[in-house]
Formats: sequence, C-alpha cells, structure tokens
Amino acid sequence: MAGLLFASLPVIAIAQAPIPFIDNGAKNDSRFSQEDLKQLAIPGDGLKALPAVPDGVMETAAFTRELYQMQWREDDPIDVYVIRPKGVTKPPVTIYLYGYPVDANRFRNDAFCELVTRGGVAAIGFVPALTGQRYHGVPMRTWFVSELHDSIVKTVHDVQMIVNYAASRQDLDGSRVGIFGQGAGATIAGLAATADRRIQAVDLLDPWGDWPTWMAKSRLIPEAERAEFQKPGFLDPLTQLDPVKWLPALKDRPLKLDDALFESGTPLESKKRIEAALPASAKLQRYETQANFEKNALADGQLVVWLQRQVSHLSPHASTEAHEVRAKVQDHH
Repeated sequence: MAGLLFASLPVIAIAQAPIPFIDNGAKNDSRFSQEDLKQLAIPGDGLKALPAVPDGVMETAAFTRELYQMQWREDDPIDVYVIRPKGVTKPPVTIYLYGYPVDANRFRNDAFCELVTRGGVAAIGFVPALTGQRYHGVPMRTWFVSELHDSIVKTVHDVQMIVNYAASRQDLDGSRVGIFGQGAGATIAGLAATADRRIQAVDLLDPWGDWPTWMAKSRLIPEAERAEFQKPGFLDPLTQLDPVKWLPALKDRPLKLDDALFESGTPLESKKRIEAALPASAKLQRYETQANFEKNALADGQLVVWLQRQVSHLSPHASTEAHEVRAKVQDHH
C-alpha cells in the first residue's frame, strides 16, 4: 500500500472498448478559441463540453470505477476516472490531481481506488495539461514547464469543469467537494480553490512555487533550459500563480500542507517560503525523511484521511453560498 499515493504504478487493465470521439459542433463554438488564460475563474458553466463517453466500468465489492473521455477544449480530450464507493447514496467528492510527469495509472489500480473511497467518499482523478495521455500535438521541445503558465491555468479551468460535472450527477454530492494535489498538481489544486469556492477543503503535497528560486535550483529543470526559464519574460506571468502569493487567500476553509522535506523537486528554500505563506488556520505536516513519510503518510493511506474527513463533515448542500460567491468572483474578473 505504501507507494499507491506517491509513486507511479504499473498499468492494471480494465475492461475497455474503443473510445468514440463525438463531434457535436463544439469545434465551431467560438468559446473554444477564446479561453481566457489570463483568468483563473471560468465564466458561467464554463467551456462547452462534449458528451462524456463511458469506457470501461469496473465493479468490485468496495467500489465502482468508471472511465470517461471528456472534452471541453478543442484537440484536448481528457480521461476522467470516477470512483464511487459501494452502498453510499450521493457521497461527497474528492478530486485527485497528481503533477507532471505522472500518468493515470494509479487511477486504474484497485488498491488505490479502494483507499480513496474508504469512508464512503467518491474520488475523481485526471492528469494535468501536457501530461500523460494529454501530451500530443505539440513540438517535442514543448513540455509542461516550457508552457508552465498555460499548463497550470488550463488545468485550473479543467478542475472547475470537473466540479461542474460532479454537480450534474445525481449519484454524487457536488455540494461537498475537496481536492488533493501533489507537486504541480498541488499548485493547480490550490489555485482552483482560490477561483472556485465550491472546493471547500484543500490538501497540498509539495506544491511547486517560489518561482525564481524554483527555476534556479529545481532538479526537474534541464540545465540546457534553465537560463530561459529564469528570464523576466517567463517568470513575470507566473507571479500570480505562486503559492507564496495565493496561499493566504485560503484562510477561510480547511487547508493542509504536507511538506516532504526530503523531496528535492522543490528546493528547500522554496519549501520554507511556501510554509511561511500558510495562513495561521492551516494545518502543516512535515516529513523529514522518506522513511518518516512512508510510515506516517503512506502506510494504510493516512495521507488521504484528513481530506476524506473534511468533506464527510461538510453539510449536504453547504455550497449554495459558495456558488453565489463564485459568481461574484467571476463577475469581478
């Protein structure tokens, strides 16, 4: 169980059929070409979504796993996994977003699915832009970090579309939603929560951020590209996407930061600045060593328990006010 939440997993096959692409005229919808990547909040109900196409329903005694291919942006279909606990009517929803360069394998793992639905909570998972099955149609020199601003903002928009989708299902409680993110996924998860108050609990594991230091020292940056990513023209658009900047805005809802200090993707100096930006109400959990992390976070899935409890304790339909606040935020933007 120890590696299910953190490490890449082998592919575990599920029943599948070819996924048909449905063209319902969305490619001619002007909103596809007018997605505003300068704004985090999507307007109204968001971009026009093509119908979800179910592909591969897996039933076990503990959960039902469904795979959908959804598309609300031209040439960017997204595999979305919906995992529901058995015997629970309208469970609350947790969204799982792991960061570059992971793929969707963990969402096809039965042990992972059983873990994230434990306690009667549903889980929805997908991968960020330019990651896994979403890396296509771009020059080979293009990757998640070279397009970091757009990669992050597009995925923030995707999260809001997933929240819309959860709210549209009669078998999920879209009024009780939390999000877990790791790495770049944690940065996206926190930003999505600042843009959309329907996300009512936030758990972040090792978010990327403190961009000038991160670009200068992260081991994830190839040395041949590092100088380009340190130029003002690249860094300036990222300023508003920095956890150091936006973490205080989450002071009004349950927030947890899991800081694996041994993890070297984010430099230690950046980790300290991100910790310092936490609001006083947030929960901070540090893990000094890999062994400590495995014992106190991965073992028996302890890492996800906090978020599961938070969404379970929310009152059903508690997000009416959140919807109203979100509308005001969008009007402001």
